[in-house]
Amino acid sequence: MKQENTYSPVSSLFSKQLNLSDFGFEKPALKKIKEINKEIKPNKLLKFIKYTFKYSKIVLNKYSSHFSKHDFTQPALFTLLAVKIYTRSTYRQITDLLELSDKIQEHLHLKKVPHYTTLQKFFQRLPTSILQELNKLILQNHQITGKIIALDGSGFTNDYADKYYAIMRRKERKSYIKNHISIDVDTRLILHFAAQRGPRFDTRFAIPAIRNIKKYNPKYILADRAYDTEPIRKCINEEAKAEDQIPLKTRAKNGHYRLKSKKQFKQEIYSRRNNVESIFSVIKRIFNGTNRSRSLQLSNKETKLKNTIYNIYRSTQIQ
Repeated sequence: MKQENTYSPVSSLFSKQLNLSDFGFEKPALKKIKEINKEIKPNKLLKFIKYTFKYSKIVLNKYSSHFSKHDFTQPALFTLLAVKIYTRSTYRQITDLLELSDKIQEHLHLKKVPHYTTLQKFFQRLPTSILQELNKLILQNHQITGKIIALDGSGFTNDYADKYYAIMRRKERKSYIKNHISIDVDTRLILHFAAQRGPRFDTRFAIPAIRNIKKYNPKYILADRAYDTEPIRKCINEEAKAEDQIPLKTRAKNGHYRLKSKKQFKQEIYSRRNNVESIFSVIKRIFNGTNRSRSLQLSNKETKLKNTIYNIYRSTQIQ
């Protein structure tokens, strides 16, 4: 039998080339690459999935019923619903995305990919109270001073029909959902939200919102000129024990708190109201300002769901 030729002219004729690492040193470029890799943030979508799954496991029961097939847990379905809105996908597209992603299936402990109708039915039967509980849980995990709170409302359209189709059916003006939020200016988290079919005046949401956020003991409550009414100012000063920072309308001639506001209005404090406009911009830009739901009830729920998902998205940035 012939022996294998293990002769290596390279190792025999040339000496072994030593690197800096052989002496306990590293190349400056390699050291810099390792430092950069430590600073690289993890995938944002994967981080969002982890946070959503963690919060939903606390609020939601594992299964909706003892008699269900137990193929998918409710926290996993809620996380997929949040990912659908985060990626601005349809129900069919999110299932296609899930089939290609082993990491998402691994984090959600999925043995198989759910059918898109499973997600649709889960969203339809999801109680709105769960969104409120989930939002409270997110707020409890952050230190919210509530020193400055801002109020505002914005419209979310619920009709994505083509313009040609809108002209044909003689309904060019799209219906929309009025989304009203109260935010903590320092953390940019939504403290309270409400959604109803528009058009509606923001003042209808103001007093219930103020009564809900007074538990944070705010020092200032900010709002634009549309909120300049005596009942709203009275609720801020007497019930919330805070100072109202609302610009006075030019025609204001009566009202104790309205006329008093001229002296206590501070422009530098009021300028921080633009944070609430930034939040609406983030929600509409990332999660879409057009609702996909057909019915009014589901469209209201979808708007509230986007507010809750924004808080999860924001909590990943704060952490």
